[in-house]
Amino acid sequence: MKIAALVILTFAASVARAQDFPICPGVVDVTQPPYSAKADGVNDDTEAIQRAISENVGRHRLLYFPRGTYLVSASLKWPKEFAGHQNWGFTRLRGESPEASVIRLKDATFRDAENPEALMWCGGFGSADWFHNYIENLTFDVGSGNPGAVALQFYSNNSGAVRNCRFLAAPGSGHTGLDLAHRDMNGPLLVRNCEVTGFRRGIATAHAVNGQVFEHIALRGQAETGFVNEGQTISIRGFTSNNAVPALSTYGTLCLIDATFMGHDRAADVPAIVNFNGGKLFLRDVTTTGYARALADVSHTPDFAAAFRVQGVDKAGSQGPSISEYCSHPVTRAFSSPSTSLRLPVKEMPEIPYDPPNSWANVDEFGADPTGNADSADAIQKAIDSGATTVFLPGSYNLRKTVTIRGKVRRVIGLATMINYGKGLHPDFRLADGDSPVVMIEHFGNIHGGLEVDTRRTLVMRSVSDCDLTGTPRAEGAEWFFEDFVTHNLQLNGQKVWARQLNIENEGTHLRNHGGDLWILGYKTERGGTIVHTLGGGRSEILGGFSYTTTAGQLAPMFITDHSSVWTFFGEVCFNGDPFTTLVEERRGGLTKTIGRGDGDTTPYSGQILLQDAATNR
Repeated sequence: MKIAALVILTFAASVARAQDFPICPGVVDVTQPPYSAKADGVNDDTEAIQRAISENVGRHRLLYFPRGTYLVSASLKWPKEFAGHQNWGFTRLRGESPEASVIRLKDATFRDAENPEALMWCGGFGSADWFHNYIENLTFDVGSGNPGAVALQFYSNNSGAVRNCRFLAAPGSGHTGLDLAHRDMNGPLLVRNCEVTGFRRGIATAHAVNGQVFEHIALRGQAETGFVNEGQTISIRGFTSNNAVPALSTYGTLCLIDATFMGHDRAADVPAIVNFNGGKLFLRDVTTTGYARALADVSHTPDFAAAFRVQGVDKAGSQGPSISEYCSHPVTRAFSSPSTSLRLPVKEMPEIPYDPPNSWANVDEFGADPTGNADSADAIQKAIDSGATTVFLPGSYNLRKTVTIRGKVRRVIGLATMINYGKGLHPDFRLADGDSPVVMIEHFGNIHGGLEVDTRRTLVMRSVSDCDLTGTPRAEGAEWFFEDFVTHNLQLNGQKVWARQLNIENEGTHLRNHGGDLWILGYKTERGGTIVHTLGGGRSEILGGFSYTTTAGQLAPMFITDHSSVWTFFGEVCFNGDPFTTLVEERRGGLTKTIGRGDGDTTPYSGQILLQDAATNR
């Protein structure tokens, strides 16, 4: 019950009210002309909303849904292109709040349970290039008499999120609440502060790449399963389920921490968690009540429904009803070390109140050029120094000198804003001392020249892509929070870092933790080079993730640990025949040991490897 309360509190804290976002050309209100959706729950808004989506997807705009019920009678679809404009993502839909802004399917519209259709389908095409998409503060209600209805089929690559959303189905209605399995290569992405009530399946994931992260999700009243994972790499923290069916079924690689599964009625005959076909599973602090057992390992699935009634293999620590810590596969260690995870302290994401829009400093009003043609550095600096606490960058901008974030500023926010794409300036921004102890930078599609942190103030990077981050000596000891963050080179020196959905893509060392505390929920990497180098007494804990090894994996150890403490639950997918050959290189005293592919418990499994590594100097 403690986790359930946490979900509600976090959910409420992170939702902005309607008046908290300014009106500008990049914010499109679907109830205003030319779209004029009625939002009265009576008139059919399908045509209005579809037109708004088609004309604005991929244009770095926010589609805003004010308070109301938007009745629709057909699938709302994000097109690949419209009127000659090709859509590569960069689309954001946002409601006033999940309680206030509801998209509702007309009753008895999708009646074929064997051929489900989506209330909203978010696109995607033949490669993983559907970037930076977001759906926030909305309820998707599939109504009654729609057994073939999927509430939302979401898709995004590298960055993207579904936040503060509800998915509702009346009894007997609804196929899947949130469907992330409808096509392959979905992710990396984040699902945070979401609730699913009803449906056959609450949340569905599938396929081998690109990793999906969940935090604070609540499921209730599913008819078949709460959460279904069919092969994806999944990380979950803060999961509550109230169901008469299994809360979770999985194969693939799944890490789950801090979960409460409450079973009732028929649940006494089934396990809370079903792990199929030798799937890789790590569980920590999972509490179950009302189920036959906590976990069933099922070796085969001739009948999906019947498999749930099989109690499975009785592995040590799996029966429950509560599981303190469990892994389906043995721990791999270079030296003698504790096999359990580090249990680094976890902090929630800081939240900053939204300021009234008339107090925001819109950089365009200070002379910035939102087309990116003219140099906007001086104009943006004037907006920052104006005394406003929120600075808004609604376009894309060219900077020819570094802009310093200082003074009263506590939030810098964009609309999938691009900064200095290909211009060569480093850094684009410098974070300096100022009045607010916490500074949040959010919704930037690219900060090409990166951010230099020259202060011990707490930094929050939320939904920021392609931004290298460095700290000066003045930033040592600071607290940094990353949520849905993409970078190419992350150098930590004494910071305490909490990351949710971290994606690092580069050749060479991806992440270096020198003497800090690093906690990651869901870490996806791409290309070759060392994934984490921990040194100087640092502590690194990685709760789920994988390397999508696309180039020269064998040239460097996957993990290097130098007189430090590391615990990882991590896998690899490689389709080019050049995976990592050295998985761990660890140094203690004057001795260096390595773990290679196939050594000990790292034998490849179905084209993947699982590395649950403990290297602890405590």
